Amino acid sequence: MGIPLGISAQPVSPEDFLERAREHFERRRFLNALESLRVTLQMTEERDARQYKPKLEAEILAAECLVALGRNEEAANMYERALLHGYTEKKVLAYLAQHFAARKLWNRAAPYFEQYYAVDKSDTQTHIRFAGMLGRQKSRDRARQILESLEPQPAKVKSEDCERHERRHKLREAFACVTALRNARPDKEQHYLARYRLAVAQKQPQLVTECAEDLYFLFGNDTRYIWPLIEARIAARKFYDAKVLLEEVIALSGGDSEAKRLLANLQNDAPRAVEKPLRATPKEMQMLEIGK
Repeated sequence: MGIPLGISAQPVSPEDFLERAREHFERRRFLNALESLRVTLQMTEERDARQYKPKLEAEILAAECLVALGRNEEAANMYERALLHGYTEKKVLAYLAQHFAARKLWNRAAPYFEQYYAVDKSDTQTHIRFAGMLGRQKSRDRARQILESLEPQPAKVKSEDCERHERRHKLREAFACVTALRNARPDKEQHYLARYRLAVAQKQPQLVTECAEDLYFLFGNDTRYIWPLIEARIAARKFYDAKVLLEEVIALSGGDSEAKRLLANLQNDAPRAVEKPLRATPKEMQMLEIGK
């Protein structure tokens, strides 16, 4: 007897469940897709994914579902599992590199950044993050080497476009413009300086800090690229961090008078916050403002 009309055959094999998962994925029913993929992976648990293609495909699709659901930790685990089983898609290397870097897991991020850099030198934004991570690890020479090795990308904007936006007080447009210039020539300090200046003009503390950190970690062998981060740390009441940076400026310059003055103010007006990596109290912050 045939199957009655309106009743579809139920999946019975790993391939059937994988196909059902694909259908759910295409319709953005990610939880349903994950349930079908769970069955696929259970049914193929004893099989080697390097030999049995549906198992590897199920791992990849499961990772993509998890990314779509914002479950990035689980997605990273599944992507790493797929890589071990022979997956070679370079975008996954970039995903894992940035995933672990965002969590400050530098040692886990580094191999993925290196592998991605080896296979694709056109993704300047990812490689800028790679260089920034190297800078955090006190490998500025290697960071600069990465930036200088990238092929210049043609920018769709010119510096005069950015200046025009800024004159018209279109600060977001100006910031996006200088970011495009930076991405085209990521080894040029002036674009990082312009991003920092425009971030300050927009009064966005987190963006200011990000831009100041880029300057410091990439170009901090020069004291003028340390000062923006000093200012950001003081604005965030992180006086201990500011003290360490001021001491670095003094050591590099042989005795910067402005750095010495500011360091003395910090030590006099906010001694507790300077001695330990704690945020300054409102009273200490007020005293520092008076002491300027």
